[in-house]
Amino acid sequence: MGGGIIKRNWILPVLMLVGMVLIFNVSGVSAATTSSSTTINHTKTVTAKQTAVKINFTPSQINTAASKVKTYYETNHKLPCYVNINNHKVTMPQFLQLVTDNIYQLSNKKSNSITLKNVTAPSKPVENVKTGQLTQAQYISLAKTTRNYIYTKGAAPNNVNSSLGTIKFQNLVYSFSKVLAFQATNNRLPNYVSVTSLTQISTSTVKNGSNAQAIVDSIGYAEAKFEDIQGQSSPCVMDQCGYGDCWADSGWLYNKLSKAGIAVRVIGHTKGSYPLHRWIEINIGNGWKTWDYAKYNSQHHGPTGSGDYVVKSSV
Repeated sequence: MGGGIIKRNWILPVLMLVGMVLIFNVSGVSAATTSSSTTINHTKTVTAKQTAVKINFTPSQINTAASKVKTYYETNHKLPCYVNINNHKVTMPQFLQLVTDNIYQLSNKKSNSITLKNVTAPSKPVENVKTGQLTQAQYISLAKTTRNYIYTKGAAPNNVNSSLGTIKFQNLVYSFSKVLAFQATNNRLPNYVSVTSLTQISTSTVKNGSNAQAIVDSIGYAEAKFEDIQGQSSPCVMDQCGYGDCWADSGWLYNKLSKAGIAVRVIGHTKGSYPLHRWIEINIGNGWKTWDYAKYNSQHHGPTGSGDYVVKSSV
């Protein structure tokens, strides 16, 4: 009777159709949710793999490496390409970051581990520096300036200004290595560090081998005539009067050897029976060696204590 009456045999198919639509919609939402979750998890995994691993070194490890770099330079008259620290190859620009960081924190009485940075090499290092000494305050200031440049630019500086003039990259590495080599031995920063132009060193004719040994022997036998008498500390006066103390003798040997082209340095120490004692070391191609006073029957002598440091060096 009229169009408003729904026949019962249509009701069941309609209900089934509605139910299927609902099932498909729920499945679609579930699949989309699962896919989204998978994508998020995958993104997290990739991000974790791309995170850089930090490499840290202790102050002691850096100081030991500084001693190695110092010795390498003094033997080969050039810096190594890298230094091995705790099985990591550290380039010289990176090493400059480490040594300046360490000097900076040591000056502040801290001893934290230092994180290695990515540091690019300088473009064109040049130098115009006179031979002299930087006091502790001066070389700490120089280290801070160098450190700030590295952290700002991400690169090692070509050179940095100092009270002695412009010091180039290679000389910064060598000079700061000398500071930390002293720290490694004496557990304190030195009162000063000697600086010499590396340009002069690289262009000078440093003698080595058998020819150098002949020169050394000649000067050694000439030195043996001088008496060891305290209170006369001038090399020039010793040359005239025939006697002098260890300061006069080491100065006399330094002047003669350096003028002859032999790599020489005057050494002092901070501990022992004679804390003001001085002697010399030479390098004729086989590393730095204490002057062989006994060989020439010298009346003077070598080290008597510990805490050695370089007073001045010809290279």
